[in-house]
Amino acid sequence: MTDTPVRPIKVTPEQKKHYEMLLPEISALPEYTTTSMPLDEAVGEANRVIALIKEDRAKLERSGIELHYLDSFEARAGAMIWSAAELVTYINMESTAKKEWDRLQPEAKELRRDFLKVLKRAFRKDKELTDAVKRIRGGRGYLDRVLDFLSMSKLAQENKELLEKVYADLSLIDRSSKLYARLTDILSRMVIDPKKMNKAKTTFFKAWTYLNEARKEIFEAGQYVFKENDPRHKLYYSKYHVKLGKKAAAKAKQKKNSAKEAKEKSKKDKEMAGA
Repeated sequence: MTDTPVRPIKVTPEQKKHYEMLLPEISALPEYTTTSMPLDEAVGEANRVIALIKEDRAKLERSGIELHYLDSFEARAGAMIWSAAELVTYINMESTAKKEWDRLQPEAKELRRDFLKVLKRAFRKDKELTDAVKRIRGGRGYLDRVLDFLSMSKLAQENKELLEKVYADLSLIDRSSKLYARLTDILSRMVIDPKKMNKAKTTFFKAWTYLNEARKEIFEAGQYVFKENDPRHKLYYSKYHVKLGKKAAAKAKQKKNSAKEAKEKSKKDKEMAGA
C-alpha cells in the first residue's frame, strides 16, 4: 500500500455509525486479506455494489443468496469506507509534513552553517562553550537537527556579549528560535507512531475482508441470475480487476507482436545476407 499522498475520501456521519457498530466484529476477525486495490477504487467499488443491490435486490434474492449479505452490505461498506478515510488521513499527514520539512531544509542548512560559524568564532577562547558547539555540530538525526536550533539560540542568548565582540548578526538568535518552533511542529506531524499507522492499516484490511466476504457472494449471485448476454451480467465483476485484466492482455499482445516483428526482421536479414 502506498505511503505517498492519497486523495482524501469523503465520509458521512452514517458511515461513522456503521464503523462504530461493526468495529468489535471487524477487530475480532482472526485473519484478514490485504488488497492491492487503491483506496479510492475500493470505496468506489463498494458504492457501486450498494447501487446494484438497490436496483436488483428482487432478482439477487432468486439466486439463493443468504439474505444477510444483502442486508448488511451497506453497513459493511460504511465501515470499510470510514476505516479507509482514517488510513488516508495518516498517510497524508506524514507525506504533507515531509514536503514542508524538505521545503525548509535549504533555509535550515544555511542558518545552521552561519550560526555555527559565528558561535565557533565568538566562543573560541572558552573551552566549555567550544565543546558545546562541537556537540551541536555533531548532530545527525532529524531530532538532533531540530534541537540544534534551540541549543544555538540558547547559547547565543546567554552569551550575547561574546557575539557582540565579533560583530555577529544578532538576528540569528531569533531566527534560530523561530525555526526550532516550526521544525518541531512539522516533525511532530511527520513522525507518526508506527504502531498507530500499522493499527490503521490492519483495521482497514480487516474491514475490507469483512466487506469482501459479502461482495464475492453478491457478485456470484449477480453472475448467476443475469445471463452472459444480459448487459447487467458484466456489472457483477470487479471493475478494478477487469481493468487490470485488460491491461495485462494488452501488454501480452504487445509482447507477442514485438516478438513476431523481431522474427520477421531476423528472417529478412538472413535472406539479404544470403542474396
